[in-house]
Amino acid sequence: MLETPGYEAETEFRFRHGDGSWIVVEALARDLRDDPTIDGIVVYTRDVTERRQREQTLERYAGLIDAIGDPVYELDAQGRFTFVNEAFIEYSGYDEAELLGEHVSIGLDEDAIARTEAEIGQLLDDPEGTTTLEYEMTTRDGERVPVENRLTVLTDDDGRIRGSAGVVRDISDRKRRERELQSRVRQQEVITELGRQALDEHEPDALMANAAELVAETLDTEYCKVLDLDAPAEQLLLRQGVGWEEGIVGEATVSAVADDSQAAYTLAHEGPVVVEDLTAESRFSGPELPTSHDVKSGISVVIGSGGEPWGILGAHDTTAKTFSEHDVNFVQSVANVLATAINRHHNEQAIREQREALATLNNLNRIVSDITETVIAKSTREEIEQSVCEALAATDSYEFAWIGEGDLTSEVVEPRVTVGTAGYLDDAEILLDPDDERGEGPTGRALRTGEVQTTNDSRRDPRYGPWQELAAEYGFRSSAAIPIVHEETTYGVLNVYADRPNAFESTERGVISRLGEVVGHAIASVERKRALMSEEAVELTFQIRDAFTELGVAADPEGTISFDAVVPVKDDAFLVYGTATADARETLTALYDRLPVWEWVTFYAEEGASTFELRAVDPPVLSALTSFGGSFEAGAIEDGDLRMQVHLSPSADVRRFIETIKESYPGMEMVARQQVTRTADRGRPAANVLDESLTDSQRTALEAAFHAGFFEWPRDSSGQEVADSLDIAAPTFHNHLRKAERKLVASVLGAER
Repeated sequence: MLETPGYEAETEFRFRHGDGSWIVVEALARDLRDDPTIDGIVVYTRDVTERRQREQTLERYAGLIDAIGDPVYELDAQGRFTFVNEAFIEYSGYDEAELLGEHVSIGLDEDAIARTEAEIGQLLDDPEGTTTLEYEMTTRDGERVPVENRLTVLTDDDGRIRGSAGVVRDISDRKRRERELQSRVRQQEVITELGRQALDEHEPDALMANAAELVAETLDTEYCKVLDLDAPAEQLLLRQGVGWEEGIVGEATVSAVADDSQAAYTLAHEGPVVVEDLTAESRFSGPELPTSHDVKSGISVVIGSGGEPWGILGAHDTTAKTFSEHDVNFVQSVANVLATAINRHHNEQAIREQREALATLNNLNRIVSDITETVIAKSTREEIEQSVCEALAATDSYEFAWIGEGDLTSEVVEPRVTVGTAGYLDDAEILLDPDDERGEGPTGRALRTGEVQTTNDSRRDPRYGPWQELAAEYGFRSSAAIPIVHEETTYGVLNVYADRPNAFESTERGVISRLGEVVGHAIASVERKRALMSEEAVELTFQIRDAFTELGVAADPEGTISFDAVVPVKDDAFLVYGTATADARETLTALYDRLPVWEWVTFYAEEGASTFELRAVDPPVLSALTSFGGSFEAGAIEDGDLRMQVHLSPSADVRRFIETIKESYPGMEMVARQQVTRTADRGRPAANVLDESLTDSQRTALEAAFHAGFFEWPRDSSGQEVADSLDIAAPTFHNHLRKAERKLVASVLGAER
């Protein structure tokens, strides 16, 4: 040292103080012999006991930290590394030589640097304090690791800041737990929010749309979808969703049964289905909808119960992704909220529909009752048909009504009366031909089958294809075609249209179908009355040669059987009165045994020639004659041939009447047709009473009593016997008969006065 001018030396040593205590002294010697003002060696000393104690403490702390394994570092006042332990070296990925002397920002991003500088700035105001920083540290290989840095300021013996020291801990697990907790809290908030909306929102689509947005946002997925199951079509409609290409929500569908469909797989297995990487999936490959959007992962769950699923809720992403059990439970909980809301909406809708249906039904019952009263008072078929259509079209339940009639020659259904159609029928061609699509609508089917036919939804019923555009243009969704029938005769078809789907189901259909019977009966009554009142009639004579062979009767026809009068009674039954010669009694009995429509035959004489009474139920000829408004004039079986005369109104469809009876008896042929005038009884008071004043029940009672010999003395039949023939109680028969007699007597006596 003495041989080297300007040499400096620094050393530490222990020094015993005068009070006996030991201190640590730092000595700095400098050779200044070349300095003429000093010309000597200057020695500086200072007490560094406290600093040395702090360093020893730090070394012990570092040793402990090394034992624990946490990374430890020390920085100088300029923020450069002056010390790093093995754990820090291993954790950061840098060598010790790369770190020492390097600024601490080597492992921090700009945001972390800014926050660290701010925290240290506050810490410098309190050198005795410590602070804890959280940031992401970037390792040498680029991995970003969340860490916690517990930072302490270091000072020298004079209290000046000489740097800082810190302990770094990896908080990845803690951050993950915090994120999971935050995610679970957010998921619960979303479920609560959707549950509250489900209670307040009465339109499920708004709830579905919001649910799709919140699920995608909460799970951080690019897509979410709500699929609506159409079980009959075996497909699912993309009812609501987020992230999908514009325009496909509400239009796109996926298969509910295809093997490549995650949605179909979910429906089949009922429980949640999780896909972390679709490219590695073996259960399904994914249909076009997700694959065209580069979906790689997702969760799908069933909305509703497994037995009656409503659809699927799914969340998907374009990257392979791991979903936690909490994520799956979250999606299922949202699906449960949707299912509850959908069920509640369906229940509320069902209640509304029930109330509307009840109101409609009550209104319809009133309308049918009013129509029934109205048509009874009408005197012509045209008036009846017009009043029915007007009454239906005037209600709030239906849009319009019309009555049509099929032309058997052209097979075209022609309108007879239209009310409220506003030109609909001008462009709608309706046929009877079942092989033509224009004959497959409800009108054509009703005329062919004689049964009520309905279209529940004109937009979806494929049989309504020829008229779907017209239906949309005129604003109706459903229709009913009600055949107008009375006693095997079809007078036409009543068509009614509504602007709501399924308007003619169950009870409503049953009520409105009664109109066919009501209108048919009313038309038959006015046609029959017009035929009776008319002075003109078409007289038809029919014959069946060898009638016993035609009817399948195994007996030799003998004698003569004449049929003199027919009295219609209730339930399509008729009482037939006639005379049989003595040798024809067995012939008549053989006919009774063979013909199932004859319920019984009664002879008024025990032997020999006798008048008789027989009851027939739904006999083809008499039923057809009644429905066409005609009357039976006379009939006889002689020498095995049947001959019969009937009268029809000049306006009656004679050709259709003939076709009707030939369906039952092909061997029956018309042998004569002529126009006749019925004038014998016209103008007589009693005849007018029979035609105009008596009710059907009164006239039936009077005619049955007359032909059964009730007015003979001694009587051929008692009141009880006539009542039994009519299948009514004796007091009822006598009541009808007394009223009829009073009207007849009053008309005669009144006329004479």
